[in-house]
Amino acid sequence: MKMTEDEASAKLGLIAKLLYMQIRPSIEQLKSKLLTSEKHGKIYAILDGEKTIKEIARSSDCSVRLVAGLLPVWERNGLILGIGKTPNKKYFNIENLEV
Repeated sequence: MKMTEDEASAKLGLIAKLLYMQIRPSIEQLKSKLLTSEKHGKIYAILDGEKTIKEIARSSDCSVRLVAGLLPVWERNGLILGIGKTPNKKYFNIENLEV
């Protein structure tokens, strides 16, 4: 029996939610370790996978230098994901993923 695209999408969404539930405690630990200021929290909250570093800085009222320094560290530690290549790389936190 062949699965429809909608059925496959629904199953993938369920799998993604289950995986997120498994890694949620790790994310919370990383957040408490890496988000050490209100500015960090503001930057993290707006990472939606659509904004560039300049747009993130503008939206969070932070300097490009601060944002450009934080995001690679957060990505290396697994707190966020980056897509693409610099300078147009986009970042998002998995808490903002819609599944």
